[in-house]
Order: sequence, then C-alpha cells, then structure tokens
Amino acid sequence: MGRKLRVLLTNDDGFSTPGIQHIYSELRDEFEVTVIAPEEEQSGIGHAFTYHKPLVVNEKRFQDSVGYSVAGTPADCVKFALSYLMDERPDSIVSGINNGGNTGIAGFYSGTVAAARESAFWQVTGVAFSCEGEDATKYMADYAEVSRKILLKILNGRKSGNRRDMVYYNVNFPSCRVNDCAGVKLTRQSLSFWNDIYTPVENDTGKVEYWLNGERKDVEEHNEYDTRAINDRYITITPLHIDNTAVDAFKSSSQFDDIL
Repeated sequence: MGRKLRVLLTNDDGFSTPGIQHIYSELRDEFEVTVIAPEEEQSGIGHAFTYHKPLVVNEKRFQDSVGYSVAGTPADCVKFALSYLMDERPDSIVSGINNGGNTGIAGFYSGTVAAARESAFWQVTGVAFSCEGEDATKYMADYAEVSRKILLKILNGRKSGNRRDMVYYNVNFPSCRVNDCAGVKLTRQSLSFWNDIYTPVENDTGKVEYWLNGERKDVEEHNEYDTRAINDRYITITPLHIDNTAVDAFKSSSQFDDIL
C-alpha cells in the first residue's frame, strides 16, 4: 500500500472558520493534511506577503491534529510551509473553502486564489475552493465532499512540466445545495468586475471615513465563463496560468528601435 498524498491546507478567512474546518474533515482520512492558515481574516489581501517585519507563527490545536496559525497572509502561509515548515513538498496545496465567490476579476484580489497561485510558483498543484453567496456557510459541508472529488480528479490528471507550464485551479460553488447544481463545468475566467462605490461616513470623532461597497457587473453572456456559469448554478473549475504574457500584443521589437 502506497503512502497517502500530502496536502497543505490554508485559506484567507482565518484559522478556525467553517470552510477550512469542513474541508479538513473531508480530506483527513484520505490525505496526509497539514493545516497552516492566517490568524485573522485576510479577504481581499490578494498576493501580499510579509517582508519588512518578522512573521509570527504559532502551533495550535486543529481538530484532531496540530496546525499552524500565521500572523500574515495566505501567500505567507504557503511560502513559510514550503520553504521552512515541511521536509518535503506536498502533492497539492488546497485553499478554502472561502466564504464568498471568487469568479472573474475578483480572483485577482482574493487571498484564497493567491494561495493557489503561490503554489504554482513552487511547482505544486494549487486548488482554490470558494462558495458563492451570503449564505455560503450552510452549503460548505456538502461542498467539502465535492471538493475532495475534484481534487482527486485534478491530481490524477495532472501532467509534469516546467515552471512556465504550471497552472492552478480556481473552483467556485454556486449558492445552492449540491443536489440543485446544474453540473460541473470547465470554464474560462470571466471579465466580470465589481463597480467601486465609496460611501463617506462620519465617525464618532467627526472625521469622515470612506467605506467601499459595490455590486458585481457581468460582462459575458455565455456560461463558458465562470461568473455566468455560477449564475446558472454550475460548479465552475477554471484553470489559470502563471505566465500572464500577452503574446498577442507583440508585433515586433523593431517598433521600439527609435527610442534609444
């Protein structure tokens, strides 16, 4: 009998939140799971990491094992685990389950997705799981089982390649019960975005503060894109590449010859 596959589990909602608890409970029997997650919520932190100050890491009890709580970001968690904490690199890094969707351009701001992207930098298969909607937590236990199945499919289908070839996966669950999903769909990343609305509010001292809010604006009309597919109650799996070079923008280097 072979060894269990190793999974590093993190998130951006925080060490003790429901999403990471549910997915750990689902993964722990089949995988060797190490938990390392931010001490506090890091939603919207993107790919930030700690650089100009020391990183504080504490051992904490996590269900039936020991986990690691980090006073930092999801990217910090992955960096620290791979470069210091773990003797061997894991077979996969799982991030989530996030409380809220990360489709479209929101994925660039997401700490959940950043952890999976950081995994790809290290040539480890990274998968981010997020659940859409304000009532996401009530569906997470069931989606944890689906997450395990998706992770196994991704790991069984992965191909070896160099660092430039590495992809990571952004998985989003719709705001409904598993039985009410339309299916599972491989999707492209949408260009949907949140329009930024800043509302001025006067605080107790009379100083005006500005609170960010807004609503998602859809761009595409076809559910081959993740945001539209989520709206149609599909589970979306979006493979993303770490090489962001816009090859189509290249014409010829000669167009710049007269600069120098």
